[in-house]
Amino acid sequence: MKNLVFIKMAFRFLGIGSGKTVSNARKSLFGAVLGIGISIIPLIVVLVVSDGMIQGITSRTIELGTGHLQAIDMRPISTYKNAETEKNVRSLILDFDADDFVENAWIERQGNGLVIGKNGRSGGTIRAVEPEFFTQNIRALNLIRVISGSLQFENSKSAILGAAIAEKLGLKVGDTCRIITINKNEKGKTVPRVSAFKISGLISSGYQELDALWVFIPLSEGLKIMPLNSSLTSIVVSTKDPFDEDKMNALELKLSSILPETFSIYSWADLNRPAFTSFKTTKNILLFIMFLIVLVASANISSAIVMLVMERRREIAILKAAGAHPASISLAFLLAGLFTSLGGIILGMPLGILTALHINEIFAYAEKILNYLQNFVYSFFHGTGKPLEIHLLDPAYYLEHIPVKLNFFDLYIIAVCMLILSVVVCLVPAVRAGREKPIEIMRKL
Repeated sequence: MKNLVFIKMAFRFLGIGSGKTVSNARKSLFGAVLGIGISIIPLIVVLVVSDGMIQGITSRTIELGTGHLQAIDMRPISTYKNAETEKNVRSLILDFDADDFVENAWIERQGNGLVIGKNGRSGGTIRAVEPEFFTQNIRALNLIRVISGSLQFENSKSAILGAAIAEKLGLKVGDTCRIITINKNEKGKTVPRVSAFKISGLISSGYQELDALWVFIPLSEGLKIMPLNSSLTSIVVSTKDPFDEDKMNALELKLSSILPETFSIYSWADLNRPAFTSFKTTKNILLFIMFLIVLVASANISSAIVMLVMERRREIAILKAAGAHPASISLAFLLAGLFTSLGGIILGMPLGILTALHINEIFAYAEKILNYLQNFVYSFFHGTGKPLEIHLLDPAYYLEHIPVKLNFFDLYIIAVCMLILSVVVCLVPAVRAGREKPIEIMRKL
């Protein structure tokens, strides 16, 4: 017999073209379709959300934190306070790049300090940067949201603060904050130094763990108030594509050969390796858990095929007696399982994509409902006061807004893996159906 006959037979097993015959196995197959569809939805959502989170955090960390590449003077001259060495190195970096892979470079001195505001004090990361860091860094500008004020230093005593630290200290644009840093006097004694700065802007990157301690000040003032022994001076390099490993490695080698021996070169991958390794590990664990859910849903297909084989034993006996090859019988049941999985994919894939595209709105509505119920229960039992607000994704640790970007190749891999998995779980009952002996079946029936 031709395989086309058994393709039609597989469709009849699913109830296509078989009239209104009652079949418990067919109901199980439809249940398996629903189970596969439902299991695909969280798998796609987890994949899209984790990719969006990793991409969003990575881009903010690279563009607003460590830069694409850093050239750090590990043995700076203790007497210089005007960063002439760094200026010369920056010019060297920008001039030597024959491939035009380097876009720009900025000098930055970074250290820690104590920021004093209206509502108390808080530790902060003091970043002394050139004005061009904001005006010429287009990629960074696309990731920064100006809450109030501007991204320009009005004078040498201006400061730009992260929104989180400003809110904590009760500071707004126009207020004056004081920054305490540790310096050494002429006798080598450690003494605190207090510097006053006027707030010219409040900014946010949407990732509080990165910008919660941000205090940007002009480079000229940073060189004065942060000594070399308690801060780090570096040239932050921006390239055309920080994810091009070959060009990044080639750039590191070239810089290592032309820069002074005291300078060390670090890429963004070197500076952030523990964090990004943790992100990938967390994503893999989540995907593994989702895979287990899909595996359980796929087991329903195997159970439904077993029931289908039991229901169709008479037909199997007739086909075998008519000369049907065992492989053709097995093929019919495998196709039934494959079509069941395909139906689940057709059902679950659009719903999963739709859910992923509106995940921010779903989280927002879910948080509103949960907080409303919490407030109602709290007021019912306690009467006064207000409980802590519920966040499904705490903005203190996650992005305030999840970037959603569909990777169609990943969706294709999910669909293919689901189809392969459905064939694998149906293999045993399908092979057993092909090995059924017609005489024994007829005796039992």
